Amino acid sequence: MFPEVWDELTEADWVAMLKLRERLLALPSDSEVSIDDIRREAARSLLLNRGIRTRSSNDKYMLLVYQCGLKLDWLWQTDDEGRVSLVYRSTVNLLPMFDALHGPMSHGADLVFGEFKDAIGMCRTYDATGDFDVLRTLAGLLYRKRRNSRTGKHRLPYDLDDEAEARGRRLPDWFVWGVYAWFSFFCEYLTTGIFIIDGEEVCFSKVFKGSGSQESGSSGNGLGLNAIALTLSETGVFGDFEDVLHTPLLRVMMKLLHDANSLEQLKKRKV
Repeated sequence: MFPEVWDELTEADWVAMLKLRERLLALPSDSEVSIDDIRREAARSLLLNRGIRTRSSNDKYMLLVYQCGLKLDWLWQTDDEGRVSLVYRSTVNLLPMFDALHGPMSHGADLVFGEFKDAIGMCRTYDATGDFDVLRTLAGLLYRKRRNSRTGKHRLPYDLDDEAEARGRRLPDWFVWGVYAWFSFFCEYLTTGIFIIDGEEVCFSKVFKGSGSQESGSSGNGLGLNAIALTLSETGVFGDFEDVLHTPLLRVMMKLLHDANSLEQLKKRKV
């Protein structure tokens, strides 16, 4: 009856969890709220989204909430210091359209390289400073109006204007943090996960292998994204520098993977 993994969350579930997180942040610092309390409150929301309404006097309902809460340790967790966090580990973008603004497609299918590069820079800045206004700009960068009424969620080009900060201010805090949670995990997944491209399973881990520098992204992948854009523009594979920035991210990653495989084969022949 209730989700037990991220892939089973619905859009309504994720929105409810984000709003619950915002409620928790607003509580006084001395509030005695346990992780079990939070999981049970989350369970009530998840059950409500499945048509099971609150019945405080119904023992079976209370037992169901209790049992559901016990199975939410994958979603609501505590660290070694007892701090509670809402966890999101999926490349599916469950955030809805907001105020006519559309976000990236699931699995980063419509991200372009320049958009990805800019977003990683903002994540790095936020991770280093905790400046929430940076996250607002990140959300405004990734959430834009659709191209036209016939293309659905296809968004306007990321550099059509410089109003990302203004768009981000239109979004509520819980939504902004949801954008950050999705993009952060996407960056992590990009380094090790499996993508289905043209019907084939593709893993980009080889591109990131041996890159330990923290120079270029929240994922710690060590790739100099500006350097990559400049190098690719010099080869002319995708065109000039601006063309590279507008190239779909996964196409760029496929090119980098091809180059990594070619280099590996060259090294083997030399041996």
